[in-house]
Amino acid sequence: MAEPNRDSTGSQEIIDDALRLVDALQRKLIIAGVRRGVSSAVSAPPRKGDVWEEAIRREQPEPERPPLEQFFGIVRTKGPEVAGHLGRAGLALFGAIGETAGVVERALQRTGERARDRADGSQGPGGPASGGPASGGTPDGAPAPDGGAPRGISAGG
Repeated sequence: MAEPNRDSTGSQEIIDDALRLVDALQRKLIIAGVRRGVSSAVSAPPRKGDVWEEAIRREQPEPERPPLEQFFGIVRTKGPEVAGHLGRAGLALFGAIGETAGVVERALQRTGERARDRADGSQGPGGPASGGPASGGTPDGAPAPDGGAPRGISAGG
């Protein structure tokens, strides 16, 4: 919102200065363009070889690059593609290893559950409920001195 009592002479001066600056800049650009155009029209064109020179240059084979330079060129052009393939292959490999570990883990869990089910189903004389050898106790019902661990495995870890 502009105030009606505001002095506009200061802003008018800024606008006039900006217009003068733009005008001077346009004049300088036009003069520079004319000079460039005149100098290119007056100067001789760049020397191109004659037809014979061009034919000889085209017939000569390109000098063979050194093997190390060729190798670096191949690495420079094919490197990103190879790195992308290796990255995708690595991801696929780790995914397959993860899936395989999951399958093995589930199989081991099922085997352990089956062994527990069989042990629970064989309760009776000498079974887990009686404190016999199957439950880690002695035949007379007393607990085993090693805490009931199977032979070869210590209970203390």
